[in-house]
Amino acid sequence: MVAGDFDSRFRDALRRRLYPRAPLHLKQIAHGIGRSENTVARWWRGETRILADDLYRLAEFFLERDDRAFLSEIFGDLVPGAALPEDLAASLLSLVRVAFAESRNGRAASRELSTWVNADGAVIPAPAGHAAYVRDALQLPGIGGDLAAYAMRVLGWIALTERDAGVTICHDGRRVAPLAAERIGIWLEDNADRIGRVKRGVLMDGLLVEGHHATASEAAMAIGRVASIVKIARRTWSVRPLPLDSIADARLNALLEAFHREPAHLVHAAAAMGAFTTSSLFGVNGDNVTSHCVGTDLGFDPRMVEGLNVLARPDTEYALMLQARVLKARREGPIYNELCGTIDAFNVRYLNLALPEAGQNGRVLTSSLVLERDLIAA
Repeated sequence: MVAGDFDSRFRDALRRRLYPRAPLHLKQIAHGIGRSENTVARWWRGETRILADDLYRLAEFFLERDDRAFLSEIFGDLVPGAALPEDLAASLLSLVRVAFAESRNGRAASRELSTWVNADGAVIPAPAGHAAYVRDALQLPGIGGDLAAYAMRVLGWIALTERDAGVTICHDGRRVAPLAAERIGIWLEDNADRIGRVKRGVLMDGLLVEGHHATASEAAMAIGRVASIVKIARRTWSVRPLPLDSIADARLNALLEAFHREPAHLVHAAAAMGAFTTSSLFGVNGDNVTSHCVGTDLGFDPRMVEGLNVLARPDTEYALMLQARVLKARREGPIYNELCGTIDAFNVRYLNLALPEAGQNGRVLTSSLVLERDLIAA
């Protein structure tokens, strides 16, 4: 069986067992095999290929539910069908695990390499995968849930995955061990010559938020900033909608009038009135929001912001709030809010007007009036 046949058969077999085609939900499978819902979803969408240990656990999960047809649907005539006795089915699982791993040994070994950077800054290979290393190192046999996420969320570890397509680094959005951040930065700098784009996954409230960095240096800088940001007690973001007719600031009012007068020339009007000291401009493509430019008086390092998807920012909580507002303005039109939360090392409260430029590919202009900006003591 060629790889393409396996991949398509595997996806079809998994989809047939998932809601709405079956009573089983993604969360149940993920919990049952100790992987995240995002990981399982990426398997059935064909975004990542399943490894031998995960296939074994998945087949074992279905076998425990008296579903003995899963492997035969994937491998066809190479394995017996659904009538296989339970004891032989269990033996077959082990054989398939070994054969599947060996058949991919040459390709998978070069294609994917998993590594942990722990809280002491040690770089530790995880040849059996991130979850397997955590289970063995912490002696957690039988524990449910996503073990890799546990190590990131509770211990502040950083997961590194090298593939032919590039490097992926995952960490928690609220806990990153300082030595781990320092060590991954050194690793990125040392390997910058052979690394292109870096994908960074950040765990936030059980979800994996993904951003991309064009270079290893940009990724190293962002992760270093994360480690300093997460040490600070942070406010939860509050977004209070305000009516447009309550705007009292002269510059915000002038921008709103320019929008109503000539929405296609909004950006030119903002530049003409000197509004870009406190205004920013964003491009929108689907759910992707990219910073085109940032207000010069807003206190951001442009190297960490301009030209990048907002989700590549070190401060993921702020980035998610910003993305949601820009998308809302693009969909619904002008919005005016009072915002209160933490950006990097500052507690802030400010008024913000978001205006969508006219046209299918129109950008979104946001302009702020800062009411409070207080440095947080480390």
